[in-house]
Amino acid sequence: MKVVILGVQTVDYVSRKTGNPVKGVTLHTKHKDPQVVGEAVSNIFISDNLNLPCVPDLAPGQTVDVEYNNRGFVCDARIQK
Repeated sequence: MKVVILGVQTVDYVSRKTGNPVKGVTLHTKHKDPQVVGEAVSNIFISDNLNLPCVPDLAPGQTVDVEYNNRGFVCDARIQK
């Protein structure tokens, strides 16, 4: 899914539910959706555990192609040139 980044938020906390650390970034994005007049917005979490090389370079205004696995979690992201 291609999205445009509106904001990048650093995430770093310990989950109350599991007690495990959660680190990564949340992308605040906009994208096209056929059920929405105008543009839809969403938050997309990208875990540091994925070790994606593009994460340090993510910035507002960029278009990113985000891929999800069969469980609905982000498995890859690439900045579009």
